[in-house]
Amino acid sequence: MGLSSQANVYNTCLRILRDRGHELEVSGDQLDDGIYPTDLHWIARKNGFTFSADNPIELLGLVAIFDFKQPTEDCPYWWTVEGADVWSQLMETAFPDKTPDA
Repeated sequence: MGLSSQANVYNTCLRILRDRGHELEVSGDQLDDGIYPTDLHWIARKNGFTFSADNPIELLGLVAIFDFKQPTEDCPYWWTVEGADVWSQLMETAFPDKTPDA
């Protein structure tokens, strides 16, 4: 059985982040009828680094980049992984008749 990006995975992502010592926060503008906002800003903080995303799955993904890179200071582009342009390779394979300017 697989796993996909759905709202029913959000709490698992948030539990993982909290268990790993991240301080969590969510913000957004509450709607007039008192319903939770549809556009939320999810934030995790730890050891002077702040991560923000549109949903908890993306938030966990950003923290995974941090865990992979293990930066010691918050400098520009600390998150960059050198190597092939995998995004372009996948897009060209999936859509061979398209060009970036089309």
